[in-house]
Amino acid sequence: MNRFSLEVGRAGGIMLLALLLSAATFWLWHVLTREAPNLPDARRHAPDYYIIDMVRHTMNRDGDLQNVLMADEVYHYPDDNSTELTRPRMEIYNEEQNPWEVVAERGTLKANTDLVVLHGRVEIWRLDDAGQREFEIITSELRVFPNVEYAETDNAATIRSFNSVTKTKGFRANFGHHRLELRERVRSHIERH
Repeated sequence: MNRFSLEVGRAGGIMLLALLLSAATFWLWHVLTREAPNLPDARRHAPDYYIIDMVRHTMNRDGDLQNVLMADEVYHYPDDNSTELTRPRMEIYNEEQNPWEVVAERGTLKANTDLVVLHGRVEIWRLDDAGQREFEIITSELRVFPNVEYAETDNAATIRSFNSVTKTKGFRANFGHHRLELRERVRSHIERH
């Protein structure tokens, strides 16, 4: 073999290797840049942001504190514009000194509404001047409209006050006027002190 054919063979091998690397690079670029397949809706329901230890204050038109919404964790989902809350807590203020307190395991803020839906064990209470719960409601799901001081449920609820326990299925609460409308199957037990 002469030196010319050895150099042409080596150059051809290098060219062949360069051609193969170019083809592999083009194939890899094509695979990485083509559109991702459409994912099922369940996989697209992913948060676009989250907040840890959120506190939101809402004021009324006069600049007075109307309500406070707190949560350990908040996740916003852009596909349906909903917001999920972990351990939400609310304080609903009116003209009284002590606010109404509402605590739940989980909650959802509905898009473009003043509605907070609370899930799991939900507790509502208000403290008296001595710092004791003068009134307490326990239920399992609650729809709260904090800006109008209103809440309702269709689920069973237990209502405790100083000397009575009442059970009901469903209620409507108007925190601003201290009114509680019991819906159905109401049973009360009054304790004498």
